[in-house]
Formats: sequence, structure tokens, C-alpha cells
Amino acid sequence: MKLIFCDMDGSLLNRRSKISPRTLEALIKLEEKGIGVILSSGRHINSLKKYGDMLHFEKYPMSGYSCNNGQAYHDHLGENVLEHERLNYDDYLKVRRYAKAHHYGFIVYINNKRVMFHYNESLLVRLLHLHKPIHEDAIFDKFVFYGRPSFDVKGLDYTCSLVDPYWLEIGPKDVDKGTMLERIARFHHIDLKDTIAFGNGENDLPMLIKAGTGVAMGNALEHVKEQSDAVCDDCDHDGIGKYLEDLLL
Repeated sequence: MKLIFCDMDGSLLNRRSKISPRTLEALIKLEEKGIGVILSSGRHINSLKKYGDMLHFEKYPMSGYSCNNGQAYHDHLGENVLEHERLNYDDYLKVRRYAKAHHYGFIVYINNKRVMFHYNESLLVRLLHLHKPIHEDAIFDKFVFYGRPSFDVKGLDYTCSLVDPYWLEIGPKDVDKGTMLERIARFHHIDLKDTIAFGNGENDLPMLIKAGTGVAMGNALEHVKEQSDAVCDDCDHDGIGKYLEDLLL
């Protein structure tokens, strides 16, 4: 195994948003052996760097960050190395109209900042969450629909993934954690069979399927477990750490 891809929320991070000491120790030991650790998340690079610091990424050139659900790859020092197509203002207008027509809560992320639109709430709630204007030159991290147990996305020509119940993330078409996993492996001259990925949400599925070994967390959505090669313990019980100890340490 040469590259380890870890989803963050609900996978590497427990429900208190912490990396457990046991899992942290296991990952650092593997980095010391020359194995890269890739933090693969829907998050922006700025909210991932603190975890890279905990894993001492600055010492390990094989490690890095796959950000915004596969839209960008940053190396061990946080420098942007690879980038897919990004969401633009026209995408924002299309998805916003769709959210409004379906009365979905709608969140826009721009450079790690969140702007909320409450199309599924009362007028009073909407007035309490007045949003700042969005400029036409904005480059977006991702869009989110929230507040419903399910979402109709048949009319959206984008990559749409249910991360948790009531939370659906939207990105550019044909861009996901799996496409970026392939690009990162190619960038490091590593065969896909020498990669392993851990995840819990629907947005992790492309990565779990593309990796040589795809491991669903014990707390993963059921259909994510069904399509993975293996299932480890949940995020609150060192799922990633214990699996890697048994496999590689």
C-alpha cells in the first residue's frame, strides 16, 4: 500500500471532530514508512491544514489534501498542484433557481465562507439570515441542499451526493473524490491497486470504488457499505487506525 485516502467528517474525525490518538499514531507510523496520507474532503484547504499539521505533512512529500470533493489537490505544504473544473456564477444561478423552485435550504461556499438561503423556511427566518451579495467573478467551493430527508435532483446536471441525511453536496459534473484519487495516484506514479480509501458518505463512493481497496466506516450509509470492499469499525472507535494496524503495522 502506497497511498491512504481518508475522508474527514465521520471517518478520520470522530463525532467530536477529533482524530483519535490511536489513529493519529498509526497514520504517522505509516508516513514514516513512506506511505502517503491524503485527506480527502468536501472541505476547503484552509479548514484541513490543521489536521495536516497534526500528521506532520511538512515532513512527508507523499501526503497531501484532496479538497472540495475532488475539485483541487494540494501537496504536503498546502500548495495547489492539480485542479478540476470549478463551479462558477452561472452554476450558482442555475442551482439557486432549482433550490428555490423545490423549496430546499441552499448553502453556497466561497473560499471557505458560507452563505445561506432559506427557501424552505418561513419569511421571518429568511429575514433573520439576510445574505451578502455574490459577485459574478466568484469561484465556488461547493453548493449544498439541506433540510429534507431526500432531494429530487433529476433536473440537475451536476455531481450530487448525499453526505448525511438532510445534507446533499453539489459539485461540477464528472468531478468527484474518485476522479481526483486517480489523478493523485497518476501524479505520484502509483498504481490504483496500491491505494486504499476510507469513507462514510455518498460523496465518498467514487473514491471507495476507484481505490484498490475501498473501506466503509461502521457508521457509513448502508448503500455505501454494500458497495465497498470492506467495512471497518466506526469513527468513534478507531475504525481507520485499527484497520490499518491489522493490515500494515
